[in-house]
Amino acid sequence: MSSTPNLPLDQELAAAVAIVKVGLDRIRDAACRTDQVAPHVAALRALYDHRDPDTGVLGALADVIGTIGVSLTEVDHDQAEGAVEQLDEAQSYAQDKTGERIDRALEKLGTLLVCQECGQAKDDVRVMNDPFSEALDPDADDHERMVLCGLCARDRFEES
Repeated sequence: MSSTPNLPLDQELAAAVAIVKVGLDRIRDAACRTDQVAPHVAALRALYDHRDPDTGVLGALADVIGTIGVSLTEVDHDQAEGAVEQLDEAQSYAQDKTGERIDRALEKLGTLLVCQECGQAKDDVRVMNDPFSEALDPDADDHERMVLCGLCARDRFEES
């Protein structure tokens, strides 16, 4: 059974684009509704995080471009090879070049993102739901947002 809706191709793609735009709007809104650095850093890391480049938005975009490029190698068309070369380059730019610039911005902001528990600026500091309250009531949607490093997040979770 296919999970693809029975829509004409143009409608299916329009729906997919709308979903992506909603997700990108959420990322932008999460960053820009405050004057604090942490949500901006978290939003940028959602787009690209050098520690795991395949998990962010740019990684997903690069994957789609690459998959379409590979699929085009099976298409019988005079210009397919040239198109595949362009898509390979686009894939690289989407993740590597754009990601590199986001990473540079994160480096400049990284020292400003400090764990609110231990007070240290570490590479793994993230904005997250309070691990303590989330462990106690995972279905709630009003958990306090905290800026924590991995160790402090684990400690708060274990306290629950």
